[in-house]
Amino acid sequence: MKHLFFMIPLAAALLFGGCNNTDDEGQPGRADLELSFEPITEKPNIGDVVTFQAKLFNRGPLAADGVTVENTVPEGFTQVGDINAGGVFTAPPVIRWAGLSIQPEETITLSFTAVAGKPGGDIGFTHSAQVTASNQPDPDSTPNNASGAPKEDDEAVLHLIPLAGEVSLNFKASYGQDPLVMFEREYAYEDNMAIKMQLFQFYLSEVNLLREDERVPVMDVGLISFGDVYTDEQALAGKSSGTLVAPPGNYTGIEFGFGLTPELNATIPPDYPLGHPLSENYWEAASSYIFFKFEGNADLEPNGEFSDKLTFHVGGNGNYRQLSFDKPIAIEDEKELTLQFNIDLQKMLVDQNTGEYLDFRQVTQSHSNESPSATFLADHVAEAVELE
Repeated sequence: MKHLFFMIPLAAALLFGGCNNTDDEGQPGRADLELSFEPITEKPNIGDVVTFQAKLFNRGPLAADGVTVENTVPEGFTQVGDINAGGVFTAPPVIRWAGLSIQPEETITLSFTAVAGKPGGDIGFTHSAQVTASNQPDPDSTPNNASGAPKEDDEAVLHLIPLAGEVSLNFKASYGQDPLVMFEREYAYEDNMAIKMQLFQFYLSEVNLLREDERVPVMDVGLISFGDVYTDEQALAGKSSGTLVAPPGNYTGIEFGFGLTPELNATIPPDYPLGHPLSENYWEAASSYIFFKFEGNADLEPNGEFSDKLTFHVGGNGNYRQLSFDKPIAIEDEKELTLQFNIDLQKMLVDQNTGEYLDFRQVTQSHSNESPSATFLADHVAEAVELE
């Protein structure tokens, strides 16, 4: 990993230092403590070791001791180390320097290192610190009263952006040449049958960008569902993975798992908060998540009634499929890129080479990890998914 010293982006929305209040400074019997961050002159790469420095200054006229400074490590930064001046990382993400003494007109440097990780959706980190205790009154600030943006000069907040771009995976579903919509649309099936859709969804896991012999992770897990697609316009818009963050660079392709890796599949919904993709869709009897679902109604007579319910829920480690796509992908700093994928449900249900298909007159549901229909669907996933 490359070490960067004093690195924070100039291109970001940048705030360094606290508020520079001057009222009542230097009053007798007081110590005026001010806190600021050392400016940083360039953006860190994801994975870089970054040195952060805060400056504690006593404008005087009296010395202060019993001073405590607390620094909140930016979310996404990891491997905190090299904390100076007796600071302790006791309550992550907070570093605490306690029992400091500072003379009038003295500056104390408080520093630590951390590795830049991947930020959240807006590609930004927030770094904040404040004086939380002092044995001397301060003419223009009160310790330990920070509430976000700095309002007093014993507080400091810094917003920073690493070198990173945004990428999203968008999926459009179809049945052959027709957009896949739920409920009302009829799709002609094999042997004079027809189907109507009610639900189609699947998990993605371990999404990695590829370059040379390197895999660059961009997402652990996501759930793509077309259950609320009711019009052609919605179908053509597709469903997105959401915004993912990636280091800038030129990549040779992308890979992801269709379903869940064995490691993820070994977890259970209580391991996750509500709203997480893995907080639902668990198949307790099989000790597995349901990797993908296909539900609808079939007209088998045919008589136009669509009275036969179709329910295929496929899980189990044996039905996990890893897909890889070779295509040049350029990620640019602070730019957005959408990778467009198409998934054709017909190609999962009907073998395009042999003509073999799931015969709904013989089987209308599958709740077994090892059923022939579950394996058939999983084996045809690779043919069904393409990257434009």
